[in-house]
Amino acid sequence: MYNKIVNPLKSPAKNFRPNCLSVEDVFFGDSGKGSVVAKFNEILGQHNKKLVSLRFNGGGNAGHETKVYGKTVVTHQLPTGIIKENCTAIISRCMLIHPEDLLTEIAEVKKTLGGSLPGNLLIDDRVTLSLDTHRALESALNSVTTGGKGSTGRGIATGYASHYERISVTMKDLLENDWQDTFGKHYDLYAKFLVGFGKEFNLENVLVATYGKDKGSKRAVGTRAEFLDRLAFAKAKVKKYVSDEIFDLLSTAWRNSSTPITLEGAQGAGLDPYHGVYPDITASRPTSRSINDATYNIILPENISVRVAVMKTTYMSSVGKRVLPDQKNETTEKWIQEAFDEKGRSTGRLRDIYSVSIPIAQYLRRAAGFNYVVATHLDASKVDVPITVINYYIDKATGAKKPYMPYQDELDQLKAHTTSFKGWDGEQVKTIKTPAKLPSTAKTYLAFISKNIAPVLMATTGPDLNDYLLFN
Repeated sequence: MYNKIVNPLKSPAKNFRPNCLSVEDVFFGDSGKGSVVAKFNEILGQHNKKLVSLRFNGGGNAGHETKVYGKTVVTHQLPTGIIKENCTAIISRCMLIHPEDLLTEIAEVKKTLGGSLPGNLLIDDRVTLSLDTHRALESALNSVTTGGKGSTGRGIATGYASHYERISVTMKDLLENDWQDTFGKHYDLYAKFLVGFGKEFNLENVLVATYGKDKGSKRAVGTRAEFLDRLAFAKAKVKKYVSDEIFDLLSTAWRNSSTPITLEGAQGAGLDPYHGVYPDITASRPTSRSINDATYNIILPENISVRVAVMKTTYMSSVGKRVLPDQKNETTEKWIQEAFDEKGRSTGRLRDIYSVSIPIAQYLRRAAGFNYVVATHLDASKVDVPITVINYYIDKATGAKKPYMPYQDELDQLKAHTTSFKGWDGEQVKTIKTPAKLPSTAKTYLAFISKNIAPVLMATTGPDLNDYLLFN
C-alpha cells in the first residue's frame, strides 16, 4: 500500500502546480485540520521561507488547535499559517471577520508565542464583516426556530446572508473616510430587523457571544454610539493588517512554483449548504471545490497537486440536531469524549461520537473532490476495543441496500450494516516514527481506509508539529 504512493508534492501530474496543498474535512469538521495544516507548513517550509498559507472559508465558528514546541495555540479567525515563522498568512475574501474578536485572538496568540506573531498576517480588504449586529439577529432567529441549534452564536449564517441579501459591510467599507455613516446606517437597519421579535430584542440590549477565555462570554450590543466606538477602536488596530493587493500577491506566488502554498478550510463537507444534513449546515462552502472563489480564480481546485481531507482514524464526531444511523456504544463514546477532549473549540459543547461511515465518506468525497486522506487521532484505539466501521446502509422496512442521502427523514429510514477491525495500542503508537513499525492491525485498517475512501498520505499521533507519520 504505502510504497505505491509517490510524493505528490514533488511529482505532480500534468496540469498540477507543485508545492500546493489544500486541507479540508472528510466528514463534519473537528478532525484536527489546524494541526494538519501546521504540520504540512512545517514540512513545506523546511527548504523555502516564502510560504503562503490561506484560509478559504468560515470565521469565528472555527476552532483549529495545534501545538508549537509544547505550547497549545487555538485559532478561530486567524489562519494556522500565522504560527509559522516567515509565512504569509492570508484571511481571504470568502471568510467572515469580526474585527474586535480578531484583535483579542491576535493578542492571545502573541502571548502564547512569546509576544509576537511568527507569521505575517494579511487580511483581504474585500472580506465581509460579521459584527455584533449579525449575532443579535442570529440570536433572535434562534429564539423562534430550531434550525440554529448547532450554531456557535458567532453570526456566521447572518453574516454570509448579508452578502446574498446585498447589504453586507466589508473591511474596505470600514477603512473608508465615511465609515461612520455606513456603519451607523447598518446598525439602524439591524435594529429595524429586530423590531418584529419583541421588546426583549431591542438591539442595544441583546446579549451576543464574544471571544474570550470563558466559552460563554457575552456582552450587550450597546447603543449606536457604543457600537461605533468599538468599531473605531478595532479599525485603528486592525488596519495595519489589511491589504488591497491580495490578487497580485497570489498571482505572483502561484506563478513561482517553488513557493509553497497551503489552503486551509474550516468545518467539513458534511456541513456544506447542499451536502450537509439540513439544518445542521454551515453558511460557507467548506470544500476545496470552492477555493477559486476565495482566490479570485487564481488557484483552481483542479490545479492543486494535493487535496487532502482530514478524518479521525477510528471514529466520527458530530454536533447539532442530525442523528446518523448507527449502533452507538455509550462506554466507547464516553471514553473518547474524555480522553480526546471532544468538545467544540468555539463553544465547549460535547460532540456526539459515531462509527466511521464509508457511505458518508464516499458521498462527501464526490462533493468535495479531495484525493488524499490524513488520518488523525491514530492513538484513539485500544487492543481490547474493536473498531466498528459502517460499510453500507439498508432500509429498515425492506432490508434493501440504500445509498446515503443528506436528509434527516431519509436517514431515519436506514439501518447501519457494520464490520469490525481489531484495535491496537494507542499509547504505543505515539512512540512510532515510521509507518513500517505500525502494528499490523493498524496497517490493515489504514489499508481499508485507503481503498474505500482515499489513499492515506499522513497519519497523526498528536497535535505537536512532529507527531505524524508520512506515507510516500
